[in-house]
Amino acid sequence: MANFYDILGVSKSASADEIKRAYRKKAHEYHPDKGGGNEAKFKEVNEAYQVLSDSSKRAQYDRFGDNYQNTAGGGQGGGFQGNPFGGGFDFSGFGSQGAGVEFDLGDIFSDIFGGRQERGSRRQRGVDLEMPMTISFEEAVHGVNKTITIEKQDKCHVCSGSGAAPGTKVVTCSKCHGQGQILTTRRTIFGNMQSASTCDKCEGDGKVPEVPCSVCNGQGVLRRPKTLEVKIPAGIDNGQRVRMQGEGEVGYKGSSAGDLYITIRVQASKDFKRDGINLQKEIPVSFVQATLGAKLDVHTLDGEIEVKVSAGTQPGTVLKVTGRGVPVINSGKRGDLLLTVRVIIPNKLSKKEKELLEQLSKAGGETAEVHKSFWESIKDSF
Repeated sequence: MANFYDILGVSKSASADEIKRAYRKKAHEYHPDKGGGNEAKFKEVNEAYQVLSDSSKRAQYDRFGDNYQNTAGGGQGGGFQGNPFGGGFDFSGFGSQGAGVEFDLGDIFSDIFGGRQERGSRRQRGVDLEMPMTISFEEAVHGVNKTITIEKQDKCHVCSGSGAAPGTKVVTCSKCHGQGQILTTRRTIFGNMQSASTCDKCEGDGKVPEVPCSVCNGQGVLRRPKTLEVKIPAGIDNGQRVRMQGEGEVGYKGSSAGDLYITIRVQASKDFKRDGINLQKEIPVSFVQATLGAKLDVHTLDGEIEVKVSAGTQPGTVLKVTGRGVPVINSGKRGDLLLTVRVIIPNKLSKKEKELLEQLSKAGGETAEVHKSFWESIKDSF
């Protein structure tokens, strides 16, 4: 005979709680009423647990091994003479209700006897949905309302999701009497055992339409298009999602709907770049404006603003315009607009411009090579 500790997969020093947990796991695995179960191993597991869960029997077993039943008092009252389960199957500690008729959710036999779990699953919320939406850069900064149409499982518009034809009621199922499950009792080697299966008339709901809706066939749901107004908040970024609670697919009759998630895709802007809550933009400034200073009209996402360029501004200088950046969602705060100065050097100059620049160069003690036209060179030679 195999060692009881090996059968349960525990060490000889295992605690009572460890033995109980191991037993539940093995019993669940080998139960003969479960698909892929093994009755012989299930008996072994139960025999091992009957001994190791009893402190006196465990002590005898630890001392005498397989001969523990032949020692004084070793096997008395254990129910292992002849029929190893003669004393009845012990459901203690399994959270049973009544005489082991039904088990709480989470019990090791819930998938075998727990018809209520099937019924409960009918009441789970509907499926969440997700869809992409592309918006412009400006719409992402300022926010926008969009209208979308999505095809989904929705409440029947005729019966409002009840499954009953208009003017009729939803009544208690006559087959399961509102329980949502059918109980059957079987005699087994462990005694009378009761199992539950989902009622095939009400599909576990416990209620049925008095007269089924002719549009949804009593299901309460239909697949149909629905138009929704989506509010995109100001400041949303690429890849973020907008959640529309309850706008996913409707669940089984009477259960809540899932949610709809809108995944945002933001188009790039040719003028602006986003850096967190700040906006970046280049502004072209002429050599003279950068040197002498100027006031420039600059286009922003909020319209035209006047920006002061100080005299002597260097290329690459960043000018900050406070509060003209990206809004922080649902906060009332806003980032800044960062303007990078790009000094534009002209490709062509008039004669007058060249003369002025030459004078400026001489006044500053600099030398500069001034290219003259052919006729200017001839004129200067006389």
